[in-house]
Amino acid sequence: MYENVAYLLGANVTTYDEYGNEKITYTKRKVFVMPRGVYASEFYNAAQAGLHPEITFELTNRAEYKGERLIEFENVVYNIIRDDWKAQKDKISLVCEKRVVNG
Repeated sequence: MYENVAYLLGANVTTYDEYGNEKITYTKRKVFVMPRGVYASEFYNAAQAGLHPEITFELTNRAEYKGERLIEFENVVYNIIRDDWKAQKDKISLVCEKRVVNG
C-alpha cells in the first residue's frame, strides 16, 4: 500500500514583488507515492545529458498525474524529469532530481 504522502505542484499565478522579481505561487495536490531508487543505467545515461536523477516516485493511478513538473516529498522539492507509464498499465513512475534554487 502507498502510504507516503507527496504533493504535485502546479504553477498557479505569477506575480512580482516590490523589486520587480517574479514570484510564482503553486497549487499543491496531495498524492500517495512509493519512493524508489533510480536504476544505475538510467542515472548514467541521464548524467550524459546533464540531468541527475535521484529518486523515482510511483503513483498507483496515472490519472492523478496532470503533467506537473514539480513534486514535493518530505519538504524537498524535486523536478520531474521523466514520466513512465508504458511499463505498467495503471501506474506511473516519475523520475526526479532535486530542484536547485538560486539564493
